[in-house]
Amino acid sequence: MSLSTSAPHRLVVVQAPAGCGKTSLLQLWRRELVSVGSEVAWVALGSDDNDILRLVDDLFAALEPIDAAITREARLLAGRGSDPEAVERMVIGLVQGIAASGREIVLVLDDAHHLHSAGAVHAIQLLIEYAPVNLRCALATRTALPLFLARARAADQMLQLGPDDLRFSRDESAEFLRERLSGADDRIADRLHALTDGWPAGLQLLSVALRRRPGALPEQVERVCDPKTFSAYLEQEVLLRLAPDELRLMVCCAVPSRFNAPLGAALLGEPQGAARCAALLGRLAGEGLFMTRTAGADDPAAWWRIHPLLRDVLRARFETWPAPERRRVHVAAWHWFAAEALHHDAVRHAMQAGEADAAVELVEGCASDLFVRGELRQLVSLMRLLPPALLSARAGLRLWMAWVEVYERRLAECARTVAQLRIDLADAPPAMRYRLTLLRGLLAVQSDDTLGAMAILPELQHAPDGADGIARAGRRNILSWLYVYRGEYERARRIQLDEEPPLVEGQVLHGTPFGALVGRCLVGLAHAVEGQMIQAERIYRDVLFEADQRGSSCVDAACMAAGLLAEVLYELNDPAAAARLVEERLDVLERVSIPDTVVRVMLVLTRARRMAGRPLDALAHLEQVEDYAQRLGLDRVMAYCLLEQFKLHAERGESEAVRHCMAQLDALDARHAGVESETLSEIMVVAERARIRLAIWDGDLQGALRRIDALWVLCERRGRIRRLAYLHLQAAVLERRLGRDDVARERTREALRIGHRLGLVRSLLDADPDALALIEAVGNEPGMDPLLAFYAQRIQASARQSHANAGGGQGAGGDTARTASFELLSPRETEIVQLLQQSMPNKKIARALGVSLDTVKWHLKNVYGKLGATGRDDVVQRLRAAGTK
Repeated sequence: MSLSTSAPHRLVVVQAPAGCGKTSLLQLWRRELVSVGSEVAWVALGSDDNDILRLVDDLFAALEPIDAAITREARLLAGRGSDPEAVERMVIGLVQGIAASGREIVLVLDDAHHLHSAGAVHAIQLLIEYAPVNLRCALATRTALPLFLARARAADQMLQLGPDDLRFSRDESAEFLRERLSGADDRIADRLHALTDGWPAGLQLLSVALRRRPGALPEQVERVCDPKTFSAYLEQEVLLRLAPDELRLMVCCAVPSRFNAPLGAALLGEPQGAARCAALLGRLAGEGLFMTRTAGADDPAAWWRIHPLLRDVLRARFETWPAPERRRVHVAAWHWFAAEALHHDAVRHAMQAGEADAAVELVEGCASDLFVRGELRQLVSLMRLLPPALLSARAGLRLWMAWVEVYERRLAECARTVAQLRIDLADAPPAMRYRLTLLRGLLAVQSDDTLGAMAILPELQHAPDGADGIARAGRRNILSWLYVYRGEYERARRIQLDEEPPLVEGQVLHGTPFGALVGRCLVGLAHAVEGQMIQAERIYRDVLFEADQRGSSCVDAACMAAGLLAEVLYELNDPAAAARLVEERLDVLERVSIPDTVVRVMLVLTRARRMAGRPLDALAHLEQVEDYAQRLGLDRVMAYCLLEQFKLHAERGESEAVRHCMAQLDALDARHAGVESETLSEIMVVAERARIRLAIWDGDLQGALRRIDALWVLCERRGRIRRLAYLHLQAAVLERRLGRDDVARERTREALRIGHRLGLVRSLLDADPDALALIEAVGNEPGMDPLLAFYAQRIQASARQSHANAGGGQGAGGDTARTASFELLSPRETEIVQLLQQSMPNKKIARALGVSLDTVKWHLKNVYGKLGATGRDDVVQRLRAAGTK
């Protein structure tokens, strides 16, 4: 085997018959892959791993021992759908974790020929394409892989090896044999090398045979040339030399994809014989039988894997056993895996035992536990093992499938499933029907549909006897959310604070959208909607800390708390801290959060970027949210998105874009005309706020004032006190422009009274660019209430600090622009930057280049990293400063 060592390849593809790859890769590492300090993540793939969710779990399991932080974001994204975009988001999260770790990592995918499903192939293709500089990939396969590798080959980043490339040289064969055969001299090495033609698997097998039969002559071993001969050799020279009990154990252990001593004993029908089984396995491995211990060398319960070719031979033997005996082994495997809570293996073996009903019961039995632990993607994987006919025939499973559809944001599919289940479960027990009611409530929350939730309010309020802890916990959270949007803020809080949290298996349910942490977030939301930002901040910070401590099962609460806390930080005039809080978890947040949180994060990020002088970044974020709102049919989110676009275009003087946004808002408002007391009623408020700004834009100040006063009455009736301060100050500015100074001062004082009581800052400063001058003038009036005067001074100081921060950021960007080097960019990144210079949004860039939206975002992140840029605006400024065309 001759390899160049001048420049390590980023990708190595080994295509060889069974038995070549692993032994050869061990040699390959020494020469090509592993350098000092490299970490190796080995993924031994099997047929089960063709499922994208199983493949993802294997990748996580291989990478987490290196650094658990690598998979943190990818774990949160994994399972939130299995469509190409969802897979791409997960892969991007994974490669970002690898890049952030800074470790040199070699990822080996052994037996990659098992991967042929669209999802699995797509994931590996993206992993190769997006691999950061500290990741190297090696794929060992028996057949050609359905991957596009031409780009890596053209860039000389790929090393492709076939069987001929993997043959050992004479010296390599001698070194290999000396490590395995004591006393192997040059004559024996030459003879064995000639017999095997340097095939590593043949050398390995011959060395095993020589160890087992000392004194055997190499000349007596038939040359090993292909897998069929190899299999025949295994039968004749390895398996037939095993004692009957040894052979029976090995055949049983080949049935599952992995095994340990207790499982082996159970498969033999000797559950008490684990110690004897462990000793036997250890002896067989010591004699060179193709078995690998995956971890825990001193642990009798450690897992083993059999070499794939040997396993194929053993499985062929197993298929010759009588059907009742084969069924007995599968039944034993099913019961053993189920007792160990290894659900996937248990269900698979139950199906192979012909016990489909038992497999269904296994899935139904663990579904609640998986839900509580926030592992719905494992539930998805389990359901894929069941025949579709079984899924459609079992209402309980269909109910869980509907939960999965909500989890994956397939809201339209979930609505259809729920409609059918309402018919099919008409005569079901009350507890099951209540679960369906809760599902309808959760679908309403995710669909931003308070009207749908209102329709089930009587059913929600009274949980039936027999309702479990999950159902009772879900009831509290859905009711709190609903009461917030009915303006019943105290009632929304009391349902969380007055009732003891229901217990699930003796413990408080903290994670999932039904958990106590999300319930506490809703208490904070009830405060925030009223304008009580300080109370809300305390709750959000406590929840965020606890949710982060509890890990992935509480990701819903963590994202909700982070998004809502960002709104508070922005209101208290710390937009930079607010942006930092959500930017680091933005992709996850959008995927797992309810629309309420998405709206607030969108407003915070857009306004923070606008304040920092980054309008292109703000527009890019709004484009992303607009796509999210269109995909899920969330009209309220779309309305807020259009309002922020309206403001940005107005600031840039883009009249046509302003009126286009207004026309879209008018259409949304007309679609939901007459809605009074639900989330969608906010669309009318948003549209009216845009009409006020358009009237000001057109110089119709009197018309704007009339609209402000009408909107003020509506907001007061709905208890949106924070918005009253904003409207008072906006009106005060207009009154001053009309020459009515006394009215302007009075409305400013009223805005200050409300703002002081609630602790507001940005609600006043964002009312109008001229609002600060009014606050300063009124604050300095003789006889002004000292508390309000002090409050006005604090607002002025806060505004000055914001201006200084924004100015400093721009200066820093300008300095760097003079030294930025665009030579670091790849050709694709350069194309994207050129389109960026034309102010093209991501969606148009994706269409122009024929790539996905997530691919554009991925390349942009690389551009920002290479240039040390803060975003789109920074890149464009550097291009202009450098004179780049």
